[in-house]
Amino acid sequence: MFNKIIRQKFSGAWKAALLVWLLFMVMAQGRGQELLNCLVASVDNIPVTWFDLEVVKAFNLLPGANNDSLAAEDRLEKYIDVLLVLRLTREQLQVTQEEVRAELERLRQGLGEEVFDSRCRALGLKPEDLTGYLQDKILFEKVIGTRFNQRLYVSLKEIEDYYQKVYLPEQKAAGRTPAELVTVLDEIEARLQTRLREQRVKEWTHELRQRAEIAIFPECLKKIR
Repeated sequence: MFNKIIRQKFSGAWKAALLVWLLFMVMAQGRGQELLNCLVASVDNIPVTWFDLEVVKAFNLLPGANNDSLAAEDRLEKYIDVLLVLRLTREQLQVTQEEVRAELERLRQGLGEEVFDSRCRALGLKPEDLTGYLQDKILFEKVIGTRFNQRLYVSLKEIEDYYQKVYLPEQKAAGRTPAELVTVLDEIEARLQTRLREQRVKEWTHELRQRAEIAIFPECLKKIR
């Protein structure tokens, strides 16, 4: 959350709410306060805190699979990629309030009302406190969708290999009868398209890392669940 203070302009009401939040945190005692202020990394002078990584984990706000399954190091790496992309492109695309509200509603429905509320309480957040994180998520997806929107070529040989080496073992392990290749041709092609696109994104963010100043603070990283 604290890195959002640096990257965004806040309305007067938001500033007031944020001040109350910060004062509450200053009064907090023990390990919770230590972790809240724990600096995990710095990306071109943008701080990444323990709290940032806890929020993106709790609400599955990073690109890719369920963030709950990610180790702390992998979660940080994904978050750094997001920050690098946003820093490069933030002025080129905009996120509307309607998009944020819709994303918040999808998040609430996806987690379920009870789980969503419990995770907000656990982190001391109100739903509107997620706005900055949701804006980042939406903007990142817009950037990737715009930059990597071309259909990538997948050969029939690649589809057949995937069917034999991945799809069939996957279905058998799940106790299901595998469908014929012709039936799942489009599904497998879509999977391979996604994998190729993710590889292109990875290559791009790797290039961005070469031009960025990134510092990792392992002592704080070790404290993350």
